[in-house]
Amino acid sequence: MFFKNLDSGLVWEVVDPDHIKRLKNHNNYEEVKPNETKRSKKDKQSPEKVGE
Repeated sequence: MFFKNLDSGLVWEVVDPDHIKRLKNHNNYEEVKPNETKRSKKDKQSPEKVGE
């Protein structure tokens, strides 16, 4: 299962049943589908070159 930390935006894959249970009951995490964890092309843009 994948969980998103709502504070940081990080997505974690969690496989331990006890950990999954804890995250489901925690307000700072939400379960997300695996395909929602992929970044879009916009997120993958190279940084702009400075000074050119």
